[in-house]
Amino acid sequence: MATDTPSREAIEDRIEHVGRYARLIRAGLVVIVSAFLLALGGVLPAHLDSPARAIQSVLMPLTFVGLGLILYGIGMHLHLMHLNIVRQLQPASEDDSAGPETK
Repeated sequence: MATDTPSREAIEDRIEHVGRYARLIRAGLVVIVSAFLLALGGVLPAHLDSPARAIQSVLMPLTFVGLGLILYGIGMHLHLMHLNIVRQLQPASEDDSAGPETK
């Protein structure tokens, strides 16, 4: 299996897209948390007469917030892994010969 080193332009193109994807991940998290707060403020007060109904009205939005946080963590992990790969793909310059300890 032959591996070709990507060109500098290809690497820079990848770097440009990484920021956009990270912003989309954050926007998705904001939407999920906003929906939870809206459900908390709009649905919960109508069910405060019964603790079981109050818990049931918040359980589904809370589940979505938890899943959203998990997806956010996965997305940011992939984002950081991609940045690391892009950094490794860049040709080494003479300034980087000292190693990462000096940064």
